[in-house]
This record gives sequence, structure tokens and C-alpha cells, in this order.
Amino acid sequence: MRNYNFIILILVFTLFFNSCNTKKQNVNEPDFPGLTEHSEPAVTLGEIASLQSKVLNKTVPLSIHLPANYDSFKKSYPVLYMMGSDYRARFAMLASTLDYMGEGQIPEMILIGIDLPEGNSILLPTRENKDTTIPDNYINFFETELMPYVDNNYRTAPFKVLYGGSNSGFFTVYTLLNKPLLFNGYFASSPSIRHIPAVLQQKIKTGPLKTLAENRSLHIIYSNEEGLTNHVSEFSRVVADHKPENFTYKVDELVNQGHVPAMDFTQFLLALYPDFNPFNPGENLESLDTVTQHFDRLSKRYGYEIKTPISVIFNLGFHTILSKDLIAAEEIFQYSIEVYPEGKESYLGMGLVRRAQGQLESAKVMIEKALIIDPDFSLAQRWLHRL
Repeated sequence: MRNYNFIILILVFTLFFNSCNTKKQNVNEPDFPGLTEHSEPAVTLGEIASLQSKVLNKTVPLSIHLPANYDSFKKSYPVLYMMGSDYRARFAMLASTLDYMGEGQIPEMILIGIDLPEGNSILLPTRENKDTTIPDNYINFFETELMPYVDNNYRTAPFKVLYGGSNSGFFTVYTLLNKPLLFNGYFASSPSIRHIPAVLQQKIKTGPLKTLAENRSLHIIYSNEEGLTNHVSEFSRVVADHKPENFTYKVDELVNQGHVPAMDFTQFLLALYPDFNPFNPGENLESLDTVTQHFDRLSKRYGYEIKTPISVIFNLGFHTILSKDLIAAEEIFQYSIEVYPEGKESYLGMGLVRRAQGQLESAKVMIEKALIIDPDFSLAQRWLHRL
């Protein structure tokens, strides 16, 4: 399993590197005869930016990944901040995981990576005198510079998550204990909480987390062979004794998965949104009303509007067509067109309804609308060919 995860890391790193490489070869001189080269990358996982920080007194490199439909769907997105995005393989894995799971398992999210070219050890207290000036400054940088910049330049929802691994995982825990309201959720993978454990414990007992009045969460994941078990257990014991009612705390110890386990991010997201998918076993969500009510409840829980994902609507509508309830199917895809008028799936779905109704010309018009939005939409191309 560990070799398999390593192969995945290499693959996503290769994809990310190729997408960010601006060097273009001569298309008239391909490396391999018979192959046609294209100037556009097959996969794009991020763009590089930077922010001049007065707090840190330096230029901070950023890696930014937006949801695939960001330019089409004029809605707001929660933001996940990753410390140490200069580790390109990890950033690529997070970006591709958000895209994959954002099709119905979690809400689509904006990913903001903060590069740490000096190494993530700068986020630790100093060895000599345990000084925390630098991690304190990074918290201030988030609050006063980076988060306002992101909110002003992107359509962000009022829900933010911080992710860090190893020394960056320490920073995640440290940020929670000093500024619990800064983020809604905190993900710490293999956090180096062996540093200043007494200080961390004291902050749990008497710091701002103690009087937390809003819902917040911390999820720690690590592997059993890292030497973290005793440190995490002691930390967890203190949290259990002093955590406020509104604070959710979760720990997962994996077996033989190495430092900063490759599967951590998926588990973090599934725990943060445990029932996002409305088609979980046991739920009776056979109608449009029950599905939209499901996401209304999620919106109230997370504190921002979570629209019913277009993938979920399409799923529901397609299965309704298969069940021969064409009146309900038409209602579902009419709703989809109203909520996502720029969504190619909305028009493909309505085209399939018209096809099932025997209205082939109308079906063709609808599917062609989907292809106007995305000429490379292969599913629509196949259905149009069948017509």
C-alpha cells in the first residue's frame, strides 16, 4: 500500500509540474514521430501568485487552485489553506482530491497554498529559548493580510479550514489554541506536538479555546510508527478534560502509513462533511424536495449557503428518468437550469428528458446547448450521436 501511495504522489507531482511549466516546445519538432503536441496542458492544478507581507517583512509565494466551475458558477466557496505548498506533490494531491470529492462527497473548495521556501521548521518555536515569534507572526499574517486578500479577490464563503502536516501540523494546533475563531476547522497531519508540550497544555486549560462559544473542530491523523502516540495521547487527555462543548476533537492513528500519511486528506474531509452525500444508505431522498431540504440543513449547520451540487441533481434526475417518472424528471432538470443556468449538465439532463418523451428535436437543441457551454463534453457528444 505504501508503494502504491508513493506512485500516486509521483504521478500527481508530474501532472502539477507539467501544468506549471511555461516552457513550450516547438510543435513542428515532436519528440516522438507520429504524436501531435498541444500548447495547452492536459491537467492544470494551480497557479502561482505572491503577496507582499508587512507582518513577515517578505514576499510570500502562494499556490492557488480554484474549483473547475469557478468561472461558470457564480457562487461562493469555502476556503482551505495549506501550509507548505512548496511541497508540490502534496499540493497536487490536495487539489486533485478536492476536485474529485467535490463532485458530490464534499462542497467544492478553493485551495490556497502558502509556500515555505525556508522549510516548515520556521513554524516551530526556536530550539534555544522556545521563542514563538515566527509562528505568532504567521497567525497575524493570516488574520490581517492573507485572509483579507483572498476574501477580496475571490468569491469566498464564511467557512475556512487550515491544513498542515508535520511541523506545519504543529502550526495548525498552535493556531487553534491561540486563535480558535480564525478557522472553522483545523486539520493536523502527524503534528510535531512534542515541541513545547507544557505550553500547549496550558493553552488548552486557560487559553481562548476554553471559552469557545462557536463550533470549531480539530482532527489529528498520524501513523503508529512515528513515535507520536504518547504525545498525542497526553495532548488528547488534556483536551478531553478541558474542551468546551462546542469543540469537536477527533484523532485517527493509522497503521504503517508513514509520516504525514498519504490518505490523511480524504479522511479529514469525510469527517468534516460526514453526511454531505444525500444518497447515503437509509435516507429516503427520492424527490427533489427531500434533496434540497438536505442541503438546506447542511447550510444551517455550516453557517453558509451550500447549494445542491449539480452532480447530485443530475444523478437524481437521471435515475428518475430510468424509473419512467418523466414529469418528476422534467421538474428536476428545470430546477437545475434555474439554479445552474451555466451548467452543461443541466441542459444535457433536460435533453435526456426530452428524448425519453419522444421529443427528439427538442432533445437535440438541449444537448447542443450543453455543447455550446463545453464543446469537449464527451457525454453530451455521445448522446447527441445516439440521436
